[in-house]
Amino acid sequence: MKDLETKIVQDGWITVQQLNAAKEEAARAGRTVWAAMVKSGYLSLDDLTIFFAQESNIPYVRIADYKISSSVLSLIGENFCRQNLVMPLFKIKETLFAACANPLDATLINNLANLCGCPIEPLFASAYSIIKALDSLYGLEDKLFEAGNFILEQEPLEGLPFFRESERLPLNIPVSISLEDASFTLPFSSPIDGYSRDISRNGTAVGLEIFLFLPAGIKISLDFKPGATLFASGQTIKVKGEIVYCRMEKGQHYFLGIKFSEITEEARNQLFKLAAA
Repeated sequence: MKDLETKIVQDGWITVQQLNAAKEEAARAGRTVWAAMVKSGYLSLDDLTIFFAQESNIPYVRIADYKISSSVLSLIGENFCRQNLVMPLFKIKETLFAACANPLDATLINNLANLCGCPIEPLFASAYSIIKALDSLYGLEDKLFEAGNFILEQEPLEGLPFFRESERLPLNIPVSISLEDASFTLPFSSPIDGYSRDISRNGTAVGLEIFLFLPAGIKISLDFKPGATLFASGQTIKVKGEIVYCRMEKGQHYFLGIKFSEITEEARNQLFKLAAA
């Protein structure tokens, strides 16, 4: 039998070029070539699972195609299923048919047979589909909600580290944010749109509302866009600053506290005029 890497190319699942690229990525990341294929988008996890099923002569199943009875579910505990990526599907006579992410794991199948007290017929299913089915049947795992146990127990915040040494003046105009910090990147290069909310009376800081979390400490440039309010249409006010904090508000809105690092006196006066308008 040909090795699986040769077979997956010959059967038309991926190209030779994609296989070579996946091998390079696997060597760089210290992962398997199969993980690299999925990460690179050459194959979906389901596609790869189907390929494995065909090559091992173990049938592939879609768990969503079956209605699982409570009597079958009771044969294997939720914890065992989650820890081993197993999903019992149906029991025919004395044999339990179980979807597994790795049905070739002999130790797992033996443990499953001892646990259920019956022969096991393992079937291939993607790990993602097993997790999805378990979440649907049992609900999401409790550990996903552990944060709720700590919210009321945490120490109250003493205050946000922002520049409150001066009064805030309302300032509500569109603004675009561009990243100026090599230590933080986003998957897109276009500016982030938002609105200013206020400016400190001493002109050293500004508050902005955006729809994306940005971490404190990164350097940014700001392009205020007042439109034709007090300035010529299309004129903008450019400054630079550093994010001091990012606070989450309702509806996935975020409020940024920004300290100016570069601002001309002209730009400062223009912002004050807009605040007074």
